[in-house]
Amino acid sequence: MHCYLLERRQDELTLEEGVRILDELSAAGTLFLLLSGGDLFLRKDALDIIRAARARQFDVKINTHGNFIDDALADALAEVGVSKVAMSLYSVDAAEHEAITRIAGSHQKTIDAARRLRARGVAVGLKTPLMVHNRKGYQGVGVLAKELGADWESDAHIVPDDGADFGLCTIGAHSTDRILGVMRGFEAVAKEVKPLDELGETPSDRVTCSAGTASAYISPDGTLYPCINWRDPVGQLRDHGFAELWWGEPGRDATARQREIRRASYLGDCGGCTFHGKCGYCPGLSHAETGDAGRRSAYVCERTHLTMAALEYVHACVEEGRPIPAPDTPEATALFEELGPSYAERQWAARSAGQTKQRDQLSPRTLGGLLNIEEPRG
Repeated sequence: MHCYLLERRQDELTLEEGVRILDELSAAGTLFLLLSGGDLFLRKDALDIIRAARARQFDVKINTHGNFIDDALADALAEVGVSKVAMSLYSVDAAEHEAITRIAGSHQKTIDAARRLRARGVAVGLKTPLMVHNRKGYQGVGVLAKELGADWESDAHIVPDDGADFGLCTIGAHSTDRILGVMRGFEAVAKEVKPLDELGETPSDRVTCSAGTASAYISPDGTLYPCINWRDPVGQLRDHGFAELWWGEPGRDATARQREIRRASYLGDCGGCTFHGKCGYCPGLSHAETGDAGRRSAYVCERTHLTMAALEYVHACVEEGRPIPAPDTPEATALFEELGPSYAERQWAARSAGQTKQRDQLSPRTLGGLLNIEEPRG
């Protein structure tokens, strides 16, 4: 949970406007509500918003850094019955965490907030994106989460800001660290990880995700989008009701364009790729990177290949009786030297070199049941 908000000051919805939209969402059948930021608690009426949402029977989750959660606020959140509070904690090392937040004391404040909430029975999740700045200390957050009675979720992949600046993704760790990060996420279920050629294939006629069909994002100023990463506006909720935009004429051009995206939409760019049926296609990131939600995103492509590589290494570790190594250890170095590069890494190298365009020829030869990408013909 790491964000880069370009527009820090917006004409935000008033409490009255927000409550009206909550009524419209309730009438449309919305069940789940995630309140995020920035930080929600920068608003003085944050508790009023939460109480209004709970009064309408929404399942309410909150993303926050937790620095504003004192005893009184923790009491209120427990009393109102929020479903979960998720907080960003980048490292067990305060210096690493605060090198990212740039706020002295923020590390301890987040941990204290988690303790306050857990003491009151509120479910807590700690979120840790993997970056260059925290690559040494991020794993310890998982241990701390267990001590606190919280869930822990790490993410090896950084996404661009809301202005589609993919250059910011360079704060993410090196690909080998990202692979190890994904591997560690599968540690608890390592024995259930199958070889790549035994993984299921998602049919091409399926949608990629729930964005624009079962879920949406509403910005602080009331603009409706299919999701937080897919900045293709449906319309402005100050000018139209939610149902009007979601199902009606005012939003029809945008919603029709968004809802026609299927996994098959990417076959023009990705036809012939081994991982088409396994790819984590993201229309939002494709739109940000290319201007077209149905075009291949090089960023998503890399992310998928690194994830597939991680699964290969996890399966190899289980087969050879190796523990999944921690980052920056001799065991990690030995793993990559002895077993790498994985099939998925070789495929990514081929894809990066432009060897899987539609005109390229694919060999019928297979490796472990997987199709190899060959050098393109001239």
